[in-house]
Amino acid sequence: MKSEKSVSLVLAGYNEEKNIEQSMQLSYQALSHAFEQFELILVDDASKDRTLEKMLAFADGHPFVTVLPNYANLNFGTSVLRGLLAARYDYIVFNACDLPLSADDMVKLLLHHDADVLVMERTGYKTTKWRGITSDVNKLLLKLLFPKLTKGTPVLNFVQIYRKNIIKDILPLARSPIFVWPELIFRAKLLGLSVKNIPVTCRVENLRKGAFGHPHDIIWGIYDMLRFRIRLWRKNY
Repeated sequence: MKSEKSVSLVLAGYNEEKNIEQSMQLSYQALSHAFEQFELILVDDASKDRTLEKMLAFADGHPFVTVLPNYANLNFGTSVLRGLLAARYDYIVFNACDLPLSADDMVKLLLHHDADVLVMERTGYKTTKWRGITSDVNKLLLKLLFPKLTKGTPVLNFVQIYRKNIIKDILPLARSPIFVWPELIFRAKLLGLSVKNIPVTCRVENLRKGAFGHPHDIIWGIYDMLRFRIRLWRKNY
């Protein structure tokens, strides 16, 4: 028996031709086996390789797949937000194109999810030393600037699941890849919505580099944090 829940999965990425084909196959298979109603939303962030080509080819051969190409590079955070706004179904989950949250784990969480927001706390995560340092600094800044809002939610920059009917109420001002996710969660908490956490194992074995440690993203993320902090003080968020 398939679940009566309806699910939208957003996969967004840049230059992911090595990962995207397998990720689309695994995700589509897992969703189609578990849910009567589902959709796979693929967002290409103006990749310079064959990522978009592979997304379009997959969509041609499978129903319930939508491809959203960005014609300029907008970054991962903005790309996922575009996917969230395009989603049609009751539960929305986003994932990176190398599936740090495995397709099987994603389905298990969706089947038992009963919160407005479910935040995954990653374990077993491999990354570069520099990205590890910037991640620790990011967590420290979030705790210092938002002590009440970070309480009970130790990991803010990983995969989350949302009820669709709350998305427009918690849309962030942030567009930086560092602060989009924390602001979504913070806004949900400020509205008194149900936010739960659950530990999951990050399935990616390769060393994660990503763009989040770039100086541009760090400065952009700090700007977004400070803007939101000031708005909280002014109660104009």
